[in-house]
Order: sequence, then C-alpha cells, then structure tokens
Amino acid sequence: MLNELVADILTDFTDEDGNPIAPMDYIERCTMRALPILATDLEIAYRLDGDEVLPHMPGAHRELWLVRSKILVCRYLRAQAAQRVSFSSGDKKIDRSKEAANWAALEKDLEADYLSGVKRINPMADEKLIALDVYPMLYKRGSATD
Repeated sequence: MLNELVADILTDFTDEDGNPIAPMDYIERCTMRALPILATDLEIAYRLDGDEVLPHMPGAHRELWLVRSKILVCRYLRAQAAQRVSFSSGDKKIDRSKEAANWAALEKDLEADYLSGVKRINPMADEKLIALDVYPMLYKRGSATD
C-alpha cells in the first residue's frame, strides 16, 4: 500500500519530463510520517508492517493519508522554492518570486481538505497535532515548584 501511495503522489509532483520534483526517498518518508498523524486524527491505531498498513485501511482513510502526505511534500517544495532567486540576463528573465507562495497556497488548500475529511470521519477530532501532558518545572532561586 505504501508503494501505491508514493506512486499516487508522483502523479501530482512530477516535472514536464516525468521526473519527480522532490526526492523519492523524501516522498516515501513523507508518507511514513503522515500515517501516525492520520492515526491520531482518526483515533485508529494504524501502523506500517513493511509495505502494508494494519489494520486494513478503507478508501476514505487512504485518501486522507494521501492528502496529508501531499501537505508534507508541499512544505518541502515551498522551502526549496524560498531559496531560489529571480534573475535576468539580457533578453531572458526568470521570475521565481511567486513559486514559494504558490506551494504555500496549495498546502493551505490541501490542509483545508484534510481537516474537513477528518471532521467528516471523526467529528470529535480537534485540530491539534499532538496534545502533550507535560508541565514545565518552574525554578526559583533556592527552590523548585510545580
């Protein structure tokens, strides 16, 4: 299932020659990183066992996994685009000033789709990624208090 998901992501993130615009290992890592996020949001203990997901994942959940993975790929592409500069040489000009903003807009749209899909499947889900039950220690001179 993991390889099929990576193939689905590649259909949207390739250049004119059919080459991936993000490294293949990074796209695969994005799919692996997105699964625990999806599992937390849907409150289902999904896990990878090799290439397969356990327990069996229905189609609607797989689509959300795909969207969450695409969000992570968009973040990578936005970071890469932010480093590129626009330049002109003679009669040729390359303007990359909007490239990072375009990736950010796509990421925002995908995030809205993801959140609406999660709310449809799990209405009790909140928009927090991780809720930690950690309280910091406050130190005062000469003592420690909670």
